[in-house]
Amino acid sequence: MPLVPMKPMLRQAQAAKYAIAAFNMIDYNSARAIVDGATELNAPIIVQVSVKTIKLWGHQSIAGWVKSLAGETHIPVALHLDHCKDLAVIQGCIDAGWTSVMYDGSAFPYEENLARTREAYDLARNAGVGLEAEIGAIGGTEDDKFVAEDEAILAKVDECVSFCEALPDLAVFAPAIGTAHGEYKGEPKIAYDRLEKIVELTGMPIALHGGTGLTEAQFHRCICSGCAKVNISTMHKKRFIDGFIDLRGRDPRQKEPIPFIQAQYEAMKEDVRDMVETFGGTGRAEEAAAAA
Repeated sequence: MPLVPMKPMLRQAQAAKYAIAAFNMIDYNSARAIVDGATELNAPIIVQVSVKTIKLWGHQSIAGWVKSLAGETHIPVALHLDHCKDLAVIQGCIDAGWTSVMYDGSAFPYEENLARTREAYDLARNAGVGLEAEIGAIGGTEDDKFVAEDEAILAKVDECVSFCEALPDLAVFAPAIGTAHGEYKGEPKIAYDRLEKIVELTGMPIALHGGTGLTEAQFHRCICSGCAKVNISTMHKKRFIDGFIDLRGRDPRQKEPIPFIQAQYEAMKEDVRDMVETFGGTGRAEEAAAAA
């Protein structure tokens, strides 16, 4: 089926108390593993793309790959731009056929974040594309952005409310609630009460960033509290590399590249299946498609 918008799927998922997995693709093989893993579980899926991945492969190539994969499956697939503060990149994604984009102005003071996000919001809304926005500083490393976990700034509830009131058509909202990008160095301290209050007062589907390394219980509590989109990047990259290394260790004489590509694919697809099942997305394709 054609690529679908993210917003209605996420609202349906939030109401039904499950989350849609959002995986950061690396290349065509990675995108194939993401879509195929979700297809095997009859689950909706979000293929995310980082700015550095776009700079490597180009807007049109990535859009072509994901549109082709979506066209070969019955499940709903959204194509989403992850953390970005460059309006030119956002416009390029919109022009190439992305169904949602993220503007990340979280490094700026509240008023500047809102003003800059509004520019992206207007671009996206005029094109019929969904927008994700962020408040607070999510710890860890994402692309070239680094925030020390002990310096991560939790989102303020009153600012979240006024931000969402100013931008009421956001597809999904990403407040900092204590999670971190990359691998955790200690026990994540998630502000569940703050998350629940933000959802109660804004009604927005919430994006959970920094999903790699959380326990199943932590995922479930976040999802039940209103997180409808859960991002997985670090673990997917690790499976991409481990798929190659593991085959090399088992078969050091292997000289053909295709077995390595297939090993990477299988490792990444296993990760997709694991996360989709954990987030409750199995068997939800039809209801998500109906919402979209």
